[in-house]
Amino acid sequence: MYTLICFSPTGNVLHLARMLADRLESPGVKLLALESIEADQPPDGEHLVLLYPIHAFNAPRNVRRFARRLPPGLYSTVSMISVGCTTTWVNGAASSDLRRLFNRKGYPIVLDEILAMPLTLVMSFPDELACEVIAESEKRIADISTALVAGRTTTVRVRGWSRLLSFFGKAEQFASRLFGLELHAGGACNSCSICWENCPAKNIRRHNDGRPRFGFDCLMCMRCIYNCPQQAISPRFSKFLPIKNGYSLSRYLAE
Repeated sequence: MYTLICFSPTGNVLHLARMLADRLESPGVKLLALESIEADQPPDGEHLVLLYPIHAFNAPRNVRRFARRLPPGLYSTVSMISVGCTTTWVNGAASSDLRRLFNRKGYPIVLDEILAMPLTLVMSFPDELACEVIAESEKRIADISTALVAGRTTTVRVRGWSRLLSFFGKAEQFASRLFGLELHAGGACNSCSICWENCPAKNIRRHNDGRPRFGFDCLMCMRCIYNCPQQAISPRFSKFLPIKNGYSLSRYLAE
């Protein structure tokens, strides 16, 4: 039985996770969002497949927290699928911390894979490139499902430069918290509640005036910004980080 747990801020990882769940064609497949899992009640299963986006050359803070809290012996085997904007060496160390955590708990790691999806920060991929990247990852999901069923083992080659980027990328953990503090909702906000109900870090709360207030546990995942129907949420200073016209995976899939 496969337990697929994914963290998907803007839909990229969820799209691939759903494809993988469908291709495994097993009645025991479970697909769960990481933020829906209670810290003291992780789901059981035979094979855990953890899918997550790459944040600054590392697994996001909440994904590492999940791995740290996971008790030994809950799964027979573990696989990891990291999703970044490229599969090149720059993201080679993204799973290193998770691998160490799982190894300490005695979990054998079967697959360790990197897939690419369109950028969700700073700049958008040209449409043609975005569609090519998505198509390639969809193809690789088919290969990964075959490898899982066959019990094949894969590992990511981690170069020295990859480890260095991962080391410096860990500064993002603190930077993301600061980013949350500079988020605010402008006058277009209509208190629809989408942002605070869907924040994966539960970092947004409804203030007395009906508008969202942002705390110090932000993951800088951009979900609140891109999902706001009024486009009311933005950072005060780091305005270059969100893509100007937002990010929508569905637009690429439609093409």
